[in-house]
Amino acid sequence: MAGALVGGAVLSAFLQVAFDRAASREVLDYLNGRKLIDRLVQKLKIELMSADAVLIDAEEKQFTNPAVKRWLDELKDAVYVADELLDEIGYEALRCKLEAESTSTSKVMGFLSSTFVNSFDRRIQSELENILEQLESITKQKDVLRLEKVAAAELPSRPLTTSCPEEYGVFGRGKDMEAIFDISQSDDASDNGICVVPIVGMGGVGKTTLARLMYNDKRVEESFDLKAWVCVSETYDYFRIAKTIFEEVTSSACDIQTINLLQNKIREKFTGKKVFLVLDDVWNEKYDDSVELLKVFRCGALEIKVIVTTRSKIVASNVGTVSAYILNELSSEECWSLFEKHAFRNGSSSKFPILEEIGRQIIRKCKGSPLAAKALGGLLRFEEDPRKWTEVLKSNIWDLPTENNSIIPALRLSYHYLPPHLKRCFAYCSILPKDYEFKKEELVLLWMAEDLLQQSEGNGRMEKIGEQYFDDLVSRSFFQRSSSNQSCFIMHDLVNDLAIYISGEFCFKLENNESCVITRKTRHLSYVRTNYDASKKFKVSYKAKDLRTFLGLDLSSNRWYWNRISTMVLNDLLLTFKCLRVLSFSSYKNMRELPNSIGNLKHLRYLNLSYTPIKRLPDSLCNLYKLQTLLLFKCESLIEWPSKIWRLVNLRHLDLVGTKLKEMPLHMGKLRNLVKLTTFVVGKHSGSSIKELRELHHLSGALSILNLQNVHHARDAREVNLKNKQHLSELVFQCGFDIGNSEKERDVLEQLCPHSKLESLTIEDYGGTKFPNWLEDCSFSNIVSIRLANCKYCSSLPSLGHLPVLKKLYIQGFHFVLRVDREFYGDSSSTIKPFKSLEVLSFKDMPEWQEWFLFEGEHEDGVGVFSTLKELCIIECPKLSGGLPSQLPSLIKLQIAECQQLVASVPRAPTLNDLRLSDCDKVVLKELPPKLDDVFIRGGRIFLQSFAELMTCVAVPGSGVPTTIESLEIEGTFQITTGHYYPSLESLSITDDSDSLWSFPLESYPKLKSLYIWESKNLESLFVSEESYRDLSSLTLLWISSSPNFVSFFSGGICAPNLTSISIWSCNKLKSLPENMRTLFPSLEYLAVHQCRKLESIPEGGLPLNLVTLSVSYCDKLFSRGLQDLHSLRHIIINGDNGKEVESFLEEALLLPTLTDIDILSFPKLKSLKGFQHLTSLKNLNIGWCDNLEYLPEEGFPTTLSSLIIDSCPLLKQRCEREKGEEWPKIAHIPNIVIDDELIT
Repeated sequence: MAGALVGGAVLSAFLQVAFDRAASREVLDYLNGRKLIDRLVQKLKIELMSADAVLIDAEEKQFTNPAVKRWLDELKDAVYVADELLDEIGYEALRCKLEAESTSTSKVMGFLSSTFVNSFDRRIQSELENILEQLESITKQKDVLRLEKVAAAELPSRPLTTSCPEEYGVFGRGKDMEAIFDISQSDDASDNGICVVPIVGMGGVGKTTLARLMYNDKRVEESFDLKAWVCVSETYDYFRIAKTIFEEVTSSACDIQTINLLQNKIREKFTGKKVFLVLDDVWNEKYDDSVELLKVFRCGALEIKVIVTTRSKIVASNVGTVSAYILNELSSEECWSLFEKHAFRNGSSSKFPILEEIGRQIIRKCKGSPLAAKALGGLLRFEEDPRKWTEVLKSNIWDLPTENNSIIPALRLSYHYLPPHLKRCFAYCSILPKDYEFKKEELVLLWMAEDLLQQSEGNGRMEKIGEQYFDDLVSRSFFQRSSSNQSCFIMHDLVNDLAIYISGEFCFKLENNESCVITRKTRHLSYVRTNYDASKKFKVSYKAKDLRTFLGLDLSSNRWYWNRISTMVLNDLLLTFKCLRVLSFSSYKNMRELPNSIGNLKHLRYLNLSYTPIKRLPDSLCNLYKLQTLLLFKCESLIEWPSKIWRLVNLRHLDLVGTKLKEMPLHMGKLRNLVKLTTFVVGKHSGSSIKELRELHHLSGALSILNLQNVHHARDAREVNLKNKQHLSELVFQCGFDIGNSEKERDVLEQLCPHSKLESLTIEDYGGTKFPNWLEDCSFSNIVSIRLANCKYCSSLPSLGHLPVLKKLYIQGFHFVLRVDREFYGDSSSTIKPFKSLEVLSFKDMPEWQEWFLFEGEHEDGVGVFSTLKELCIIECPKLSGGLPSQLPSLIKLQIAECQQLVASVPRAPTLNDLRLSDCDKVVLKELPPKLDDVFIRGGRIFLQSFAELMTCVAVPGSGVPTTIESLEIEGTFQITTGHYYPSLESLSITDDSDSLWSFPLESYPKLKSLYIWESKNLESLFVSEESYRDLSSLTLLWISSSPNFVSFFSGGICAPNLTSISIWSCNKLKSLPENMRTLFPSLEYLAVHQCRKLESIPEGGLPLNLVTLSVSYCDKLFSRGLQDLHSLRHIIINGDNGKEVESFLEEALLLPTLTDIDILSFPKLKSLKGFQHLTSLKNLNIGWCDNLEYLPEEGFPTTLSSLIIDSCPLLKQRCEREKGEEWPKIAHIPNIVIDDELIT
């Protein structure tokens, strides 16, 4: 039974790829007539099969026998080489076939035989002989290593769990226990008297511990007559499970041998009783076995509660009567408490502060895993030498002693159960950085490029197979959904460590702290992109000449704009790594062209150039016949295509979102394997016409068809046959405003009727006066989102209220619509409530819209129209004068802007959280929604007065108005009235055009964290009274900008102990910063002062000692006093005055040895720099807009400097030319040098 659960050898799946490639049509075409090479290929297959026979045995023994591990690595390396040879044969056969089709009508095979170059045959023959010799030597060693053919691997030994309480207590699981008790007691938790609650989580997260906690809870003792604990583990035998339960509840041995008799005995014991059961560590995912087990429990008991712990969501789905309870990691503090209990005498670290500091760093490595915390605590138990603790901190989990280390076997067990194809996919994930958030499609495309997806006849598209693999790894807790981005997934650090351990030297992450070493065998490499990826960074990678993966990744999605890569790296990579299958140069802002040598990468399947300013793709790209994925997302400068793109016959994914292409390349219809084509730009030429879409039968996901005005005849659109492209879920039609031929545009759209399962539709820039008939068809029952934009000449909106699952509706740019009337809601005779699922409704840019017919009243479900609406936006509708819906019970966000004639009350919306009102003075807020916390207001003096009154109601005892507003943004009049109090406000932004705001009363905002004041023409100061001296402990950020009369920070006493950031911009009358800043702002870390020309000096007492960043511009007199005692200062930004006569820079008083970053900007008269050698911490130096700067410091720069950026300094640029410039010797040692946005190192 156990053997059926255990996965096979991972290398077997890899060998199958080689077997499949040898049997592919391209390889067979080549072998036809080449008997000697054919014979070598057959011998190759025999040798691989010989090795395959002992792989299961070898993969188990590798963990205990290093010689077997080395043997497996040698075999895997040889298989890579063999696979590349077979793939190259396939490439050459495909190349000759394509050339034959484009140049001759003769038979393909005849051309194939005559055009293959003899030198290629000789090379392939020689390389096949070499790899055969190597494989023969490897397979002979299997007998020396005593490797045998076995049917299935033995499971790693695994201790059985018991119900005994945890000896050291349980930490952080109280809330989980209460949640599960609540779930089990809910009305719909039971099915025929049985309630099964599955607890799912990764290995070591504490599922068994939680089950024990519940099992021993007094409520179970008091509420249940019988209870039993069964450790199911890998041996899933429902007879054994039932027998164990019977023995537990009777406290006696059972010798019954038949399930029928046993079930009768259980029925006798359970009848009329309440029973609590725990089935711990269940692995069996077979549904039928789960059904049989549940039958055993249907035995007349009054109530049965079953807790099942498992790592598999499939198990949970099979047995659960409620949704699985996903058990997450412990918090850092909970993890520390557990570690502390195991590591220190008496469970307390109070006497060991040094060890506690190291221990808390160790706990961060555990990432909330109680198993890791417990194991590492046990490893260090009673150890008082800090050096030993530091060794553990710096060690990889897998390098720690195996004795008493339960982490490795617990995690390896999950891997052990995986089938071979999933083992390969999981091992490949070792190249993902820790904490990297990835999407399903992203990983599936990488797996596909590396031939990790097993495709057999009739099992569907590769993408679907990959998605199933991904879902399987999610269900087994190898991947988990990101808490910060629900569309992404992550791997727990320990799972990531497992993947690294499994993949060994074949995968490598180029990281500064990486302990493993890159070798000749390494095939897959990843790295985290940085601002400057210079040639030195990649020097180590050239050892791995046979790399298949070269993948740059971003840990932060908003950092990509700053990334640069050396142009030398681009050329070197393409010339060195000829076996690449995955290559990503995405997110490099200096990636403007792709070298022609890209065409030499015969094996390349995946090329990502997204987020680059690339302008054209080289013609050689069309030689990549194996290419499956080409990603050009947000390549906004791309305007030119290679002419023979149609030769990429294996292309499956082409992402063109955000490009500026004017038309598609010719003959796109020949790319018949395309599964994803995001954008099709209709051209004026026949080869780029819309008819090219006709042959693309496999398109799926989202497709945008642009420039429909270029369609010559409506019949051309009909040939696209969108109705039969059933896998398309999203469509965008962009028409191009052909007002001179609106009927043609409508006819074209009429012929582009999609299939009825469509989920999202956008029509934009439509020049017709009426929409196609199919748009109002009731058969579109799956459509979730509709966007109709810039349909200027349509005088009415289509009827859409009948669409049952429509959630998002965006209406924009209807310049001829006067009324939104009853027809908008659908058939008036229907009893079905219109827009019954709508969550987002947006009207924008409708300059003539005057009336909105409001479909009020209740329907059959007892609620009105728009009862599910969560977001309502009405923007740029200046003539709309009617009302708004009176009641929107689900509304969360309301935005009304530039609707000057709209007379209405804000709808009653008890859930309203975000209110944004701009230039709509006649909109009235009659009552404050109880959950409102984010408010933006622009204009509307009357409204603001009433709003302020409502805000102050909380200060009146018994008023009952629960003010929850946390964020308020006001543009326009800001009225200060004495006595107002805002107890919940945390963020306030004011752009004030009134004359009344001259002093801002900070004391009215006791919880304020962030204050922004913009363009307040009369503001002179901030104010807080002596009585409120302590009330500013919440303030962390202060920003004052463009306030010409602002003269002093504070009138009255003030202390802001937690203020960390101050920015002052364009306050021309400000003469001084506050005195005693060190006392008033002890936590200040960031200070920016810009264009405050009367600011004379650093105040008495100096700047706060914790200051980290100081940014100053156009403040000529500020630095009359030095900064010598600011030992925390790391970054200084000096932006000069264009009129200032500064020729030599800087004063040593400003250049502290603690500085790591210096920016010197806009000193047009500056000629030279000096005095940098003592800056022994300096890492980054940025020099910009210094027109006359020629000379760098004579003594050079410190060796710590890693990045030098020179921008718009023409004389210095010339003198810093690589290898030639006079200043080059001074900077040649710097790893990253960027001059005018080009990384030259």
